[in-house]
Amino acid sequence: MIAEIRKAFEVEDHSALRSIAVELAKKAAVEQDKASAQLSVIAYSLSKMLTKTHFRRSPHWKEYKAAIVSMLLDAEKGKDGNLIERVEQIIRKIDAEDGHFVKNVVDKARSKMAAIAYSVGISVSLAAKLFGSDMHDLYDYLGKMRVHDEEQTRTGIKERVSALRRLLNAGSR
Repeated sequence: MIAEIRKAFEVEDHSALRSIAVELAKKAAVEQDKASAQLSVIAYSLSKMLTKTHFRRSPHWKEYKAAIVSMLLDAEKGKDGNLIERVEQIIRKIDAEDGHFVKNVVDKARSKMAAIAYSVGISVSLAAKLFGSDMHDLYDYLGKMRVHDEEQTRTGIKERVSALRRLLNAGSR
């Protein structure tokens, strides 16, 4: 997945990064996998940065982008065990310098990905813990986005269980 994230980020494909993030968030929920949860937060944060012109217009954008790509390449080769922390530091640095919002991109991504995990069927507290989201932020996000309502109107429990089984079977291959 790291290679997919890197490739999508290199070509600035925010839609692909968002899809990867959602897929990883669901996998993290089903498998209780912290690494997938962290990667989903990184992929979503990168996708959000690509959609904000003030980030890409920053005089430091090319240098930050090159550093993130380099870190992702190192991780693909197994050279960097601290990928998540290092990429998150750069994202936070860019956000602090060029962000226009009170909440930073990474914290928003944590809440968004935790909400997706919650919509798959895990508890709010487990989703918050798995994705490192603040419980208050997550509840606030869920209340505003009505993720629980959306999921219930789209699919019933039978379809959700079936979807979870497909995810589990795909992950065991």
